[in-house]
Amino acid sequence: MKPIVREHFETELNKAQSAIEAGDVEAAWTALQRAHILGQMYPLPHAIAHWEMLKLAWKQRDLKEIAGKLIPTVFAIPLTLLFGRKRRKRDGKVNINDSERMSIPDDLLQILEQ
Repeated sequence: MKPIVREHFETELNKAQSAIEAGDVEAAWTALQRAHILGQMYPLPHAIAHWEMLKLAWKQRDLKEIAGKLIPTVFAIPLTLLFGRKRRKRDGKVNINDSERMSIPDDLLQILEQ
């Protein structure tokens, strides 16, 4: 992972943790989705993003999100090793349909293109 991407990935994880501590679940999900976008082409960061999302879903007792996160969390590393560079950028959240998915923010695209 490029240092600039790692820096922003870690910043998003820290934002998520701060939002969770403040009780702002929406801000936490947004930060985790951003972290997922930044980390999804790299095996360990991709797994970390899914793990953090799974933990948040567990705290919320969101059964649909929990169920949808179990397999991606377990298989994030091997699937990223196999397909990481070929996958389209996604936000990682399962509890929304494709029409509601967040678009990839321009600032993240610029970071990833560096």
